[in-house]
Amino acid sequence: MAGAYSADLRERALLACARGQLSRAKIAALFRIGESTLHRWLETWRHEGRREAKPHAGGTEPRLDAPALDELQAIVAEANDLTLAEYAAKLQERAGVRASGPTVSRALHKLGLVRKKDPTGAGAGPARHRRRPGGLARRAGRHRPAAADLPR
Repeated sequence: MAGAYSADLRERALLACARGQLSRAKIAALFRIGESTLHRWLETWRHEGRREAKPHAGGTEPRLDAPALDELQAIVAEANDLTLAEYAAKLQERAGVRASGPTVSRALHKLGLVRKKDPTGAGAGPARHRRRPGGLARRAGRHRPAAADLPR
């Protein structure tokens, strides 16, 4: 999704329409905006008298309120090696708040808490993704010869 248009651009486009010297299509092309966008701006100006965009509404309320976050923090203090699903289950058991794993993850991040990493290194991923030491970077028979080594 594209970002919001600046208030200055909106103001200039509306004032150009008010002057009445150009068609809406030409004004939209001049300011590089869609004709339907310009039409909506004009309708808002006529009906509401407002030339600026509406302020951001703020979004939905977070599922985990302050008491739930405090309870999550206490759960992590007791056992910081649980999975996100286990944290969510304990949170529902203690605080009565139902949350998904991703919601718990965002809440942990918001609290500045990190989960304990697996000491066995099982989460490190396949060895092929790790960086090899400089001398072992090429396997025998798989490297391309340098340009100086090629016959002329």
